[in-house]
Amino acid sequence: MSDQQLQKIHDHAVIMKLLMGAKESQLEVFVWRLVGGSKYLAKVRVEAIRKQRSDFIVVPLDGQEEMVQEMLVGQSFIDLYIPDSALLFRASIRQTDAPSRYFLAFPDFVAQVERRKSLRLQVYESDGVKINFSKMMVAIRPLTQQFNKSCFDISSGGFSFMASRMESKFFKINDPIRTIEFEVDGKKFYANAEVALIKEIEPDEFNGLTYKVWRVCCRFSHIDMNAKKHLDIYILEKIKEELNAI
Repeated sequence: MSDQQLQKIHDHAVIMKLLMGAKESQLEVFVWRLVGGSKYLAKVRVEAIRKQRSDFIVVPLDGQEEMVQEMLVGQSFIDLYIPDSALLFRASIRQTDAPSRYFLAFPDFVAQVERRKSLRLQVYESDGVKINFSKMMVAIRPLTQQFNKSCFDISSGGFSFMASRMESKFFKINDPIRTIEFEVDGKKFYANAEVALIKEIEPDEFNGLTYKVWRVCCRFSHIDMNAKKHLDIYILEKIKEELNAI
């Protein structure tokens, strides 16, 4: 998970507050499961919090009822992920009114990604996320270069990529980058971003580099909500095995 750290929260009052926030804000909640290497994902929402009974109720979104029911057949627990609060947890199933409603015990603990609101996934070695854009450098005469890169890491809030010494001259802090084409898991979308940070990366025994490069870190200035959701789902699916160990 790159530089992300999962913070375990055991405080019952804090857990209830987080779940209440998900209910009141009607946040999107994902139910997920790995079966024989196949990935299954469905959407639910928190319908009610029952403090006295130490449980809460989730209901599938329209069209997701059958998927949720199939995922939970024979299960005594349910794994959930709330992207907007970067919250991951497992809850015991107390009762079901399948396929419309599920009663879940408050989890003993939840895990939340520290420092960021969105999960960030390192994708450089997998070559899984491609970006394509043009960038102009203002010098004695303007120069424009086309960049075709693999992302180093990505989240629904931003991304980074590696640049050579010559390429790094095209980027400065707060520079806008317009109309970036992203290819993620075979799907394409476009977004705008701005440069947030530029880091020099020296070769060492861990990164496998043979020469110094510059890591250009960008934050999205505009991204379509459907693209953001696609990124959240893509990132979640790629780290499911790690999350399952929590």
